[in-house]
Amino acid sequence: MKERLLRCPLAAALLPLLGTSLALAATVAWADDTVDPATPQNARQLQQVVVTGTRSTNRTEAESLAPIDVLTPADLTASGSTDLASALSTLLPSLDFPRPAINDGNDAIRPATLRGLSPDQVLVLVDGKRYHTTSLVNYNSSVGRGSAPVDLNSIPIAAIDHIEVLRDGATAQYGSDAIAGVINVVLKHGGGPGTNSITATGGVMDKGDGAQNGIQGSVGIPLSGPEGSAPGWVRLAWNYQNAMNTNRAENKDVATTIAGAPNPSGIPYERYGDPAVKTYQMLLNFGYNLTPNIELYGYLNASKRDVTSNGYYRAYNSARNVPQIYPNGFLPQIINHSNDIAAVVGVKGKTDGGWRWDLSADYGENNLGFDIQNSVNTNLYNTLGYSPTYFNAGTFRNKQGVVNLDLSKDFNWGFLPNPVTVAFGGEYRKEKYVIDSGDPDSYFFDPNTLIPGTTTPYAGGSQVYPGLTPSVAGNFGRHSEAAYVDMETDLTSKLSAGVAARYENYSDAGSTRSGKISARYQFTDTFALRGTVSNGFRAPSLAQQNYESVVTLIQNGQLAQIGTFRTSDPAAIALGAKPLKPEKSTNYGLGAVWQPLDNFSATLDLYQIRIWNQILYSDQIAVDPTPTSQVTGAQFFVNGATSRTRGADLLTSYRLDFNDYGKLNLTFGGNYNKTKVLAVSTPAFGRASQGLLTDATPHTKYVFGADWLFHDFNLHGNLTRYGSVTRRGDAQDGSQDQTFSSRWLLDLAASYNLKDWTFTVGADNVTNQYPTKAALNNVYEDRADGLQYSALSPFGFNGRYLYGRVTFRF
Repeated sequence: MKERLLRCPLAAALLPLLGTSLALAATVAWADDTVDPATPQNARQLQQVVVTGTRSTNRTEAESLAPIDVLTPADLTASGSTDLASALSTLLPSLDFPRPAINDGNDAIRPATLRGLSPDQVLVLVDGKRYHTTSLVNYNSSVGRGSAPVDLNSIPIAAIDHIEVLRDGATAQYGSDAIAGVINVVLKHGGGPGTNSITATGGVMDKGDGAQNGIQGSVGIPLSGPEGSAPGWVRLAWNYQNAMNTNRAENKDVATTIAGAPNPSGIPYERYGDPAVKTYQMLLNFGYNLTPNIELYGYLNASKRDVTSNGYYRAYNSARNVPQIYPNGFLPQIINHSNDIAAVVGVKGKTDGGWRWDLSADYGENNLGFDIQNSVNTNLYNTLGYSPTYFNAGTFRNKQGVVNLDLSKDFNWGFLPNPVTVAFGGEYRKEKYVIDSGDPDSYFFDPNTLIPGTTTPYAGGSQVYPGLTPSVAGNFGRHSEAAYVDMETDLTSKLSAGVAARYENYSDAGSTRSGKISARYQFTDTFALRGTVSNGFRAPSLAQQNYESVVTLIQNGQLAQIGTFRTSDPAAIALGAKPLKPEKSTNYGLGAVWQPLDNFSATLDLYQIRIWNQILYSDQIAVDPTPTSQVTGAQFFVNGATSRTRGADLLTSYRLDFNDYGKLNLTFGGNYNKTKVLAVSTPAFGRASQGLLTDATPHTKYVFGADWLFHDFNLHGNLTRYGSVTRRGDAQDGSQDQTFSSRWLLDLAASYNLKDWTFTVGADNVTNQYPTKAALNNVYEDRADGLQYSALSPFGFNGRYLYGRVTFRF
């Protein structure tokens, strides 16, 4: 390895896979006059040794056999974002994080997508350990429909040392879900003076709403001794954020809801925008050397978010209103209580014979409660003469427990010039999915209580989200076992290679096998090629197999009760549902790494991902209401499609030294991505639903970044171009389609360092860009009700955001 570094100046300054809007980590090293980035012996000081996608202990970013991005805390705080998913979306061209509204629980738990694939086709690790997924299924007609992914925003940014994003299929290395790639959140370790910080933030939208304020920090303490000699440490990170709601509806004048009040526009009052969110987070992690070669480690993460989102306004004269309670109508709201807990405890070490071993257990749980306020059960009121206005509509819970044993050793085999890293291990995982019913008042429905003069009963259940009934409630579980083997080496001074294989067996979905081959060849001192070939899988989540509810959605332009039925429900079976099978995939990647100069680098990676048995959320299938049900549309999950995704990632970095005038870091990242549905095996997945897979995320995304460091000042700029997205309709002639144009968003920030303090002011979306407005004839948006922007917008629709931030380090 040393020989290869000496022969390859590429490793000396290359940050080829950074993929961020700034490269502050490299800037700090480069700014140190004692470090010469052009000398090979200092290469590793400028390179981040990565732990994702490899079992080797000394593989750097530049030497990685697959594309990987490394994001530092400075990267994550380069914008005004205070949540992890929004920050990643700003930094990574291949990652998108839309901000839909009036999406029920998905206003609280928004999905992030990597390389245009489903949000649950990317695996999330925290300190290398599998993180749990959410309990909510995205049942709305928006990006990530049908998924139940990890909630990235349950992890506090203040706890993060860096993030490694592997943009390559990695199922053979990590198991289910890693079809698009892996996001590994690496936590801060250690303690002592100089490693601690507290940050206060505040901001407001240009329109005057959406005010945010919060405080976060991280403090580490050495255990049993002074820094440098302590056998252990403990570190506490916390985060409190309070964000107010925004409203970008066409009619925001609540006075127009008063009975008989004039409304010249004829557009009803709505509240359409980001929800109000209160976030409380704490992460405690620790490490302790039991002996010189054995370490006890772990973390405990607790996150609570209270999210108040809005439904459609019920007019005073609507059959869904009770005028005796709401004479002017009402705006029902969902209060989601999203509570996450994750804990890991492990022991790792190294034997005298050179074996590295790691034995760990981790547990994760997401509880999502639905409380409904400003609501009413019209059926209950008209049946019994009363109705509460606040309901507990039920709770979804997802639980995961994992036990891992990993072993690895570097072997010197005489017929190979360099050591071979051999790793193998096993995993046992147990999962549970629980649905708890709501209060009886939240789901009460008497089919004999009819709207006067009709044969239609009053709507039952709490308005906006009817309560979960006891017949829907249940406790579901499964377990799985897995074994893997992984080998990696430098076959020559120029050629590196790796191979991995994995076997996994699920108690409910059967067994799967996957493998991966990776290689990298250094053709010259400035140019290298890398490539990967792998197959993978994703087991159907327990949520997809067992989620069931009745919610209020738009059907043929009207509010209606739509039921989602688990695949084992007789109603779903009658409509064609079958037990879900794992998704299968193949991944091909080919990349080039080029550094013609010490201060310039570029990488280009091409990829193709094909998925069979893709798990889809069906269209609404019209059904006739039964005597005890209000459901007029049914949905369920099905292995329904084969798809192919092709794309390219281009990343460049250029560093300039102006001597007395400071240093300038320039970066560019671009992603091209296109998904095509090759085959559909179910008629219940029409053209509009296919469009959510193929055209709802941008085919192109470009990120230009610049940072000028001048003494104690830092000026940051970030220019992002989001490509167009299209809402497709079911009409084969495309007459129902609408394309929303591409947009350029500019973010600017200025910071000043004063001893231990840093003061920052900035603006995101400086030019106040909004997406194209929805057309009135777009039947899949709701412009007629004043929802003038599409939920597919990849950057939301809030406009300019102004903020300030103060950080104290000690």
